[in-house]
Amino acid sequence: MAPLLASLSRRLDRLGARKALALGVCAALVIGEIDYLTGYEVGMGLFYLGPVALAAWGAGRWPGVFVAALCCVIWYVADWAAGAVYSHPAIPVWNALIRFGSFLIVGLLLTTLRQRLRALKRLATTDALTGLFSRHALGDRLRHDIALTQRRQSALTLAYVDVDDFKLVNDTHGHAQGDHLLQLVGSVLMRSTRKSDTAARVGGDEFVVVMPDTDGQGAAQVIQKIAREFQDAFGASHLQATCSIGVVTFQDTALLSPSRAMAVADELMYRVKRKGKDAVEFAVWGSAGRGASDLRSPSTAPPPPTRLAPPA
Repeated sequence: MAPLLASLSRRLDRLGARKALALGVCAALVIGEIDYLTGYEVGMGLFYLGPVALAAWGAGRWPGVFVAALCCVIWYVADWAAGAVYSHPAIPVWNALIRFGSFLIVGLLLTTLRQRLRALKRLATTDALTGLFSRHALGDRLRHDIALTQRRQSALTLAYVDVDDFKLVNDTHGHAQGDHLLQLVGSVLMRSTRKSDTAARVGGDEFVVVMPDTDGQGAAQVIQKIAREFQDAFGASHLQATCSIGVVTFQDTALLSPSRAMAVADELMYRVKRKGKDAVEFAVWGSAGRGASDLRSPSTAPPPPTRLAPPA
């Protein structure tokens, strides 16, 4: 049942609010016509919940309220046109109001549920501190990007970013400043990457940028832009912060897995750390069967930036 509801929800998301509202209105009219043809003795009330649910879930609160009111009017008109006889003229009006209240409650409950589900989805896929993708969401997107590059037979580049001496920042300036530094890094990655890229926070002070369909040349341009943004952001905040970045271009992703890609880029980043930090290093992975020790320097990429922040 849950997979069916999830699939239906995805379809409604792709449909869009306007189309969901239009379908709800059309469905209400069709049900009203059937209600009239079958006569007032045959109950059709349950079927009117369909258009209300469609509008409330797919289009939002006020479209749901509108369709709920429309269904009540259609139901009232269908009963009247079918020749329903009541002992007092106020009875059909009262019934219509009761129906509207019932439809309204269902619509509002569905709208609230939809909002809660969307909020939970954002929490599951977004890092609360930086606004970037979470580690869990990164795995899904990296898996998708690897499959995409396999089909297109193109390159994929992964950059692993680590804030140097982050513990020292926390110990010296406090955790509030440490959080501010992480937010700065997240802000830089968010505005410096392309729409097709994925920027995620994968650990306390570790970040990953995935660049599909990107070779060494394209990756160098993106990383150089990030480096300049880091300089400006760290300088403006008066934080003596630096980053170490390992950038790996995977030319062959035929047998590449997300965990292997992360491990290779992580190893290159730690190689930068061992060499003195505050730098970026590029490497190429030419075969999916190679290990991190087989990374080689690119032969065509432009010279990478060697400093990511001005010296203290």
